[in-house]
Amino acid sequence: MNTPFTLTRPEKDGPAVLWGGTCPSGSLKYLTYESYLDAVPEGVRGLVEISGASTALALDLIGRRAGLPTVAVTDAAGRDHLTRHGFRGEIRTITSVEEGREVCLRYERAGWCWPRQFTDDALVGRVELWAARLLRRIRADWPEVRHLVCGFGTGATVAGLHRVFTIAGYSVTGLQAREGDHVPGWRNYTLQNLGDQDLFHRYRKEVPLATASGGESALGSLLTYANAHAAPEQVLVISHDGRPRPRH
Repeated sequence: MNTPFTLTRPEKDGPAVLWGGTCPSGSLKYLTYESYLDAVPEGVRGLVEISGASTALALDLIGRRAGLPTVAVTDAAGRDHLTRHGFRGEIRTITSVEEGREVCLRYERAGWCWPRQFTDDALVGRVELWAARLLRRIRADWPEVRHLVCGFGTGATVAGLHRVFTIAGYSVTGLQAREGDHVPGWRNYTLQNLGDQDLFHRYRKEVPLATASGGESALGSLLTYANAHAAPEQVLVISHDGRPRPRH
């Protein structure tokens, strides 16, 4: 858990950004799963998850380091996204979440580890571990920051940030995809949830969700939302897989 955080302010008087793309797997999910997989029982045959974005890429890297194969279960758009981003494991293409769950269950019965990222609340606790470290960094180096905005996928990251930062006096908002938009790794909770089994179900009344104004770029949507804030310089954008542009 010693992976450093990369934070910059791309534009003067604009929001600050936490660049998750600088993590070893290219996203903040690496910080969550490097801790989570410490508890995986010995003898597992591999890692499998319903994911077409950051989670699959994190599991792929962590699995390879542990000598375990990784299977990503996703739709055609997720397959294409993972292929573009260098995923090295196997991709099983599905057409529905129900089909994906059946695929994962078959792997799990055969001895594979399935983290169940949409339903396992333990992942929120794993986020809290690195969020507490981030809070110390923000307090020390970025005292002007008072608000966080984070893309909403499973809900684990925004819930973990909420649990750590709100008791310290910050606000935390999840930004979800607009109906009809496809943003890799994001979902719309009203339209895409698993009811009371959903990881985010217990947090739905305490963690505010906003809806992106449009577009297919996660970072662009986050920055648009942050720049519309009354004090953009007080906002920290949590970019799961964004990378800072090199300065010329």
